[in-house]
Amino acid sequence: MSETFEPRILSFLCNWCSYAGADLAGVSRLQYPPTMRVIRVMCSGRVDPGYVIDGLQKGFDGVFISGCHIGDCHYIDGNLYTLRRMAVVQELLDLSGIGRERMELKWSSAAEGQVFADNVKKFTQQIQELGPFDPAPWSLSLSALERTLNSPRMRWLVGSSRQLTEKKNVYQETMPEADYQAIVREAAAEEFEKAMISVVIAEQPRSVREMAELTGLPVYTVSKRLNELERKGQAGLSGYDGRTPRFLGVPV
Repeated sequence: MSETFEPRILSFLCNWCSYAGADLAGVSRLQYPPTMRVIRVMCSGRVDPGYVIDGLQKGFDGVFISGCHIGDCHYIDGNLYTLRRMAVVQELLDLSGIGRERMELKWSSAAEGQVFADNVKKFTQQIQELGPFDPAPWSLSLSALERTLNSPRMRWLVGSSRQLTEKKNVYQETMPEADYQAIVREAAAEEFEKAMISVVIAEQPRSVREMAELTGLPVYTVSKRLNELERKGQAGLSGYDGRTPRFLGVPV
């Protein structure tokens, strides 16, 4: 990759820690690449997972999120929710083929200007090695990721993560972390597959084989996910091309 490539990185910084750390790096004249396009948020917990996908859709080469160290959140546990949510985003980025390397989550305090500068340098170098991100070839995957993160199933799983793994149920039991992560990975894969199918049939009827060719999914998987979409009223039979049924998405 040419040394002239300067990444455009969308950055979300917590007001109380990482943004203040960035300010300290500036007044201390610490050197780091001018690659960040910063959005200040009151807490890293306010960064919706969909913002990461939106940033990539808009042509940013990477997305950087930084907040207070775990245990030091000004809103008690906002960054714990950030940690959970962004782990799901990383999993989905890997599933899509884009790769989790396009996103970074780091912690730094208001007194750690050097830490912030080092984090920016490291992530910038990482993106330079990956090269520019062109959203056009990934339009299907990005649209599917957006749908996946907005699906009620994923919203519930991510939002209930701490409730499930840290608090006891009526039987005085908590779900083991490994079991929770396995459920999330399985749900993420299934929802992403359904989302890709939903995208390709959103505006034009498709046969199962056409869906398989466009999404890269096996025909069996397409048939299975299509049946699930039909049961939920999100897809329906549009007609036949000879003897081949064609399906169209139903707006929800």
